[in-house]
Amino acid sequence: MKRLKKAFLVLLIVVVSLVALLYSVVFLGHKVLFPVPTSDVPTIEAATDSILTLGVQAHSPQPTTVDEYLNVLAGQIKNYNEIAPELWADNPLTNQSIVVEEITKNDFWLIEPNGTFRSITKEDALKLGIDRVPYFTGFSQFDGGVYLAISSDDVTNYLLFEKYLHLGTYDPFITFSHEAFHIKVQDNWMQKDNVSNSARDEFFEDTAARAKRDLLQRQILKAVREPANTESILDALATYEDYKVQFPKDYENSLYTDRIEGTAYYYELISSLHSAYPDQMKNVDDLQRALALLATREDIYLVHGLVTEGYNLGGFTGVLLDRHVDDWQTQFMNDPDMTPLELLYQHFSDEALPGPVQLTQADIDAVGTEIEKNNEDGGPHNLFQFLYDILF
Repeated sequence: MKRLKKAFLVLLIVVVSLVALLYSVVFLGHKVLFPVPTSDVPTIEAATDSILTLGVQAHSPQPTTVDEYLNVLAGQIKNYNEIAPELWADNPLTNQSIVVEEITKNDFWLIEPNGTFRSITKEDALKLGIDRVPYFTGFSQFDGGVYLAISSDDVTNYLLFEKYLHLGTYDPFITFSHEAFHIKVQDNWMQKDNVSNSARDEFFEDTAARAKRDLLQRQILKAVREPANTESILDALATYEDYKVQFPKDYENSLYTDRIEGTAYYYELISSLHSAYPDQMKNVDDLQRALALLATREDIYLVHGLVTEGYNLGGFTGVLLDRHVDDWQTQFMNDPDMTPLELLYQHFSDEALPGPVQLTQADIDAVGTEIEKNNEDGGPHNLFQFLYDILF
């Protein structure tokens, strides 16, 4: 019996020591070794033309407290619910409420679909059926709405949200619109079985394929920013056709995320512009002008990695489909294997495509260098913030 008690005591000490070590490592990692980079002033220029201004500079002053931010988010939710039925065919993502939790103090609020909001208790929030996900991008759904985690530390850190020019504020609204589209809209038509690249590998090592998709992104963005130039669409489709021939395995691995992330990103783009810039988005022409303006910013809206590329390729191709293909969303949902690019390609199937642009080794090497730089710039600070939010 004494040996058993001693063994139990040793085990208890070991467990407590390991837990204490874990907490210490996470605390030091987040607070000292790998703190989240911060800036309380903008570091990225707005996207502007003679009429529009998109970016954090368009929302001045920006909120500096949670109370101020809640007024911003409530306004975005109100604007969203007013326009939601027009954003997607037979859209089920309408009349949405939001439960907000501030994760450092565990305070809760309920935002109604009309934009009114009030403080509620944790018990009241749980009664609504929320699943708490108390970390810095936490999200879950409940009947009639979604739960969003926010952090008072993030409200004033421009580095976290200024790159989302289509929103221009602290960005939980993007989490709502993008993730809720995955869950509440795509659930009825997403391809769930036999998904290629289920591990979501970015295939950075295949720099030739990444360079081909880099060219394709540039051509799609050019087509978006030049609405009157149909030739720019045909140039992109020639590259797309050549990509399928030259990189068949990469193409196969891209299909699911181009379909699923691409349409979610399209929804994110248009819903954010309507919800965050109601004074500038008065009609369809304003929306198209704004999307064309975003497409001028390749420093923001051009990315690398097989999965990540699918967001931009699908999202901005959706913009082109809006311009050229009537009822494309219904057609898309009715074909479980369709991607935005393939639907655009089929629409222009009677057009003669130009010869595709062929990349040089220098082009491929330049994309490889950019990928290496971006991967080096990435750091463990997000991981430590995630762990810190979970543990503390």
